Amino acid sequence: RRWRDARLDHGAQFFTARGERLRALTEQWLRDGWLRVWAHGFPLWEGGAVRERPPGHPRFAPPGGMSALPKSFAEGLDLHVQARVTGLKREGGCWTALCEDGRAFAGTRLVLNMPPAQIVPLARDFLPSVAPLEAVAIDPAWTLLLLLERDLEGAAWPALEVRHPVIAWVSRDHTKRPPGAAPALVVHAQGDWSREHLEEEPEAVAPKLLAALRDVVGPVAVRDSQAHRWRYAQPTAVFPASHHWDPDLNLGWCGDWCGASRVEGALESGWDLAKAMAGKGAPDA
Repeated sequence: RRWRDARLDHGAQFFTARGERLRALTEQWLRDGWLRVWAHGFPLWEGGAVRERPPGHPRFAPPGGMSALPKSFAEGLDLHVQARVTGLKREGGCWTALCEDGRAFAGTRLVLNMPPAQIVPLARDFLPSVAPLEAVAIDPAWTLLLLLERDLEGAAWPALEVRHPVIAWVSRDHTKRPPGAAPALVVHAQGDWSREHLEEEPEAVAPKLLAALRDVVGPVAVRDSQAHRWRYAQPTAVFPASHHWDPDLNLGWCGDWCGASRVEGALESGWDLAKAMAGKGAPDA
């Protein structure tokens, strides 16, 4: 029950709104009440000390969790979840996505919004070259989720960016929530460390991350913990355009690995792809 009652963002921690379209949407969401400004930047932990930095642009986080953002876009759509696609067919100008559980979904246009390592085995037979996809690099990330007996002593920051061999990020995640939320931490590991320990079991990774975390924040009174693996977390070498659309195949892709590795980058990628699909001249590759 402890985890069911908790709300932690174990993936994306916040988003920014620098482009005109997302700024306008964000202003409306703030008025609607399901979004708020979480911070204007984060201190840096390095060499055993926390260094404050000047405030910057707003970092937004919904009090109800980051999943509120995609839910706002999905409202009114007919979605099918928990459907693992294992194959594609194209016949007579129609695409069919074949699922592991036997379901099949057909349509005239196909958009692949997933990491390139998952696109390539599905779409290789339909593409002239997969080299641009195979050139994309995405770091994995182990994430440690902690419910605490009490908050960190003396901590006034909502989150820390961290320069440490193991730890990359520490968030006092309850600072995003309504007043009275139980103290909780979200800890992201560095990409190199995550890759080195990628195939270990979560039960083996969690104590290693907790030990490294104590190097950064000192004593931690843990009530409960769990580790979560993101096999594709942080793009480090991106696709050279914001999206791809082939009007002859009616096949395209988008994602945070196309052009800019941020939440806003993912949204811009999808919007640019939509423009291309509608024939409005968005640049593609």
